[in-house]
Formats: sequence, structure tokens, C-alpha cells
Amino acid sequence: MTLDPEFAKQTTDLIEQTLELYKTSGASPRIEEIWNCTSIGDFLCGFFVGEMVGSALSAFQIVHHREPTADEHLEIIKLVENYSKEIKEFFSKFN
Repeated sequence: MTLDPEFAKQTTDLIEQTLELYKTSGASPRIEEIWNCTSIGDFLCGFFVGEMVGSALSAFQIVHHREPTADEHLEIIKLVENYSKEIKEFFSKFN
């Protein structure tokens, strides 16, 4: 593992907290209309994963004052993937 353990913990906390926020706030009723998507749950799942990876990559740059290496980037993605079951279960409710 090449990620700093504290950064990994903070990223994990971000994923957990953000997923809980989504669970309590739900989704906009206009998603299908605005984004022209037929599978709202799949769209939201992809949006959430992209949001988490993007936020973690931005945080990495701020904390470390550099771009992550390829291995660090993959580790960030794996942190999100560790929650794939919970993420998919929640967002599938919108399909």
C-alpha cells in the first residue's frame, strides 16, 4: 500500500459519510428529464463513484502538493470499490 494510512482513513470516512447523506436526501425527481437517462439508479451510481474518486484525487493533490502516482490512483479507486456492494444496493432502488 502506497497511500498514507491517514489519507486512506479520511477518504474512507468521506465515502461513508457521503453515502449516508445520499441515503437521507434521496435523488432529484428531475434526473431523467434533465440528464435524459433511462436508468436513474445506474446514472446515480456512476455519478456517486465519479464524485468520490474525483474528490479523493483533489484532496490528494491538496494534501501532498502533487499528482498521485498510478498506484496511488488505483488505491483511491479501490477504496471506493470496497463499498461497491453497498453503493449498488442503494442506487439500484432508483431503477
